[in-house]
Amino acid sequence: MALHLNVKFLTGKLHSLDILASRTVWDFKVQVGHQAGVSPYQLKLACQSRAHVDLRDGTQLSEYGLQSGDTILLIVKQEESITIFVRNPKGGSRSYQVLPSDLVDHFKARVQEQEQIRTEQFYLNYEGRTLENGHRLSDYTIAPHGTIYLNLYLRGG
Repeated sequence: MALHLNVKFLTGKLHSLDILASRTVWDFKVQVGHQAGVSPYQLKLACQSRAHVDLRDGTQLSEYGLQSGDTILLIVKQEESITIFVRNPKGGSRSYQVLPSDLVDHFKARVQEQEQIRTEQFYLNYEGRTLENGHRLSDYTIAPHGTIYLNLYLRGG
């Protein structure tokens, strides 16, 4: 079921968006951020239909009982660290606290330190996309608590 939601900034500015109720709050933040020109990592959303409720990233919109025409309050906040996970080829995972603005190069150096694998020997993937040096983690719209996969380059010739 598609929802037509109004997003209201503290300035009073209003955006209207259509999204499926089965999508997560994070998906909605990405859509709002794209339309408003703000990083989704800096957005905090709340609804006031019955009582004030903060919307949590991994939760489906349908779980909040939202209906078409509801207004979502939007607050733009300072960048905060998020937790992400890196899954290694053996199936183990480690958590990392990162800023979305962190460079991939710097994040790879942290992974190298924790995993004891030189950066030349691995690459990182998120949702099928390879994380490339010179880019920021936010360029890949990595969801809080998202999993990045560490892959080893094959040796040989």
